[in-house]
Amino acid sequence: MDKLRILIAGCGDVGSALAHCLKDTHDIFALRRSEQDYTNSIRPIKADLLNPNSLAVLPDVDIVVYCLAPSSQDKTKSVEQKYQETYIDGFKNLMSALPNTPKRVFFTSSTSVYGQNNHQWVNEESVTEPASIKGQLMLKAEQQVLNGDAPATVVRFSGIYAANRIHLLNQVKQGILHPAEPVSYSNRIHRDDCALVLAHLINLVHHNKPIDTLYLASDDLPIPIAQVCEFLAAQINSNAANTAPTKPRATASKRCDNSRLKASGFSFQYPDFRAGYTAILQQLATNG
Repeated sequence: MDKLRILIAGCGDVGSALAHCLKDTHDIFALRRSEQDYTNSIRPIKADLLNPNSLAVLPDVDIVVYCLAPSSQDKTKSVEQKYQETYIDGFKNLMSALPNTPKRVFFTSSTSVYGQNNHQWVNEESVTEPASIKGQLMLKAEQQVLNGDAPATVVRFSGIYAANRIHLLNQVKQGILHPAEPVSYSNRIHRDDCALVLAHLINLVHHNKPIDTLYLASDDLPIPIAQVCEFLAAQINSNAANTAPTKPRATASKRCDNSRLKASGFSFQYPDFRAGYTAILQQLATNG
């Protein structure tokens, strides 16, 4: 079977992991604003999605994976402006610049599009009424993608964590815990599983298998965040394990149902937070 030509727009953390997942089986083009140093099997494209002139030489591709994230360094723009540019304007510019309509577009979104906050289970059929401006703009971006000319699939990721995304672990190290009451569920997915989800769906397309237009990608175990903190404190022998909780949780509490994704044949490398954080702690210990 012929290789697919795949353009990964936004080759940051998740995008780079995906590129390395696919580089031996497909032709990969990695687009980002800064210079890139990849192996010969990944072809870098330096371009700015907000500058249409820089997109004049995009290749003809079968698959587009749009997985950008707003810059955390630019303090001159509001959150609303960053999300508008990153997820709506940038995508529009990219699709306009492609020489031909791709066979499939994948767009990475987030569970911020859900407004549920009372521990409800949510899935792809659940109502999306986000209260935050981030969630509202992300939902608008999803609709733009799904209403475009190319067949498209949106993947909503829950909280992504990895060895370079250890905000919660660092809080626990500082003695900051989340209270057990009121209960606040958290949902997460390891960065490596994010890449594997996208690779799995691309493989289905490659083999002419049907896929849905929307998937919710989160691990098997929504869990009160207080229990995650307790587990981490025990693993690192932190004094936080014996201290009173100090940080209330202000974000929404919901539980993400990954049944549709698993029904497509996907299996998680890290099916719950224990597996994921155990691997991260081992990696951090090895790296010193």
